[in-house]
Amino acid sequence: MMTLLTTLFLTSAFADEPIERPLRPTTHPADPALTSGALENFQRIYVDPNEVIDSLKPMKKAEGTGHLYIRNEYNGWVDVTVAGTKIGRIQPFTTAALHGVAAGTYNVDIAVERVQYVDNEKIDTVAEQLVLTPGNPSAAVAADPNYKKPGLQDNRVYPTGQLVGFSLPSAQ
Repeated sequence: MMTLLTTLFLTSAFADEPIERPLRPTTHPADPALTSGALENFQRIYVDPNEVIDSLKPMKKAEGTGHLYIRNEYNGWVDVTVAGTKIGRIQPFTTAALHGVAAGTYNVDIAVERVQYVDNEKIDTVAEQLVLTPGNPSAAVAADPNYKKPGLQDNRVYPTGQLVGFSLPSAQ
């Protein structure tokens, strides 16, 4: 009887529609629209990448064009809206990019999936394109052969308090 219940439970658990999310790619090689061109590192795109870039208007305009980098600092998937246009979805702890947008400051809404929370940020464009490896511009330093991860040195000093001895008084 227990085997039958376990079998029914497992078959119903796997009968749900599979979630189509990559585990942790550097970009999305299965879909070239997500890795090259105007939009980069989005797991899902809600707009035409070739048309959306020209329609986005910054709050504060600057000269020329630039790159808008949006960091998902949450451990959940987020939907990104830039200047009132819903762009796409970014996976957890990942940086996505919009390339070739008008330079300036953009109003960006980051809505955390399945949570009623929207983070509103003002993000400035940058002139130079950064390398998103793997999904974070700061991660490129780890590709250097002489890179040493901070905190793994033998002479690390731990900034903690000192243990204080304590004993219970003996019963008399």
